[in-house]
Amino acid sequence: MDHLERLAAQLEAHSFQVRLTAPAGLYPRLRVVNPMAPTVAEDVLASNANDGEWWYWLSWAGRIGHASDVVTAAERIASVLHVIRR
Repeated sequence: MDHLERLAAQLEAHSFQVRLTAPAGLYPRLRVVNPMAPTVAEDVLASNANDGEWWYWLSWAGRIGHASDVVTAAERIASVLHVIRR
C-alpha cells in the first residue's frame, strides 16, 4: 500500500484522479483516471517480482517501473492515459 500511496500523490500532482482500493482476495490497486477523458483509466498494482524487488504494474501485467522511482512510473502511466485532442 505504501508504494501505491506514494504513486497516488505523484499522479494527483499531475491532475489525475486516483482511488486506492483493496478488494478482498486481490492485490491492492490504484485506479487512475484521466479527468479530461474519464473513460480513459487504468488499474495499477505494486508487487514484488521473482527478484524480490517491488515494481509497478499495469492491470494487464505490463511492468511500468521500479517502485523506488515514483516519478518515472507516474510519467509512464501519464503517457498511457494521455488523450490527444483534435
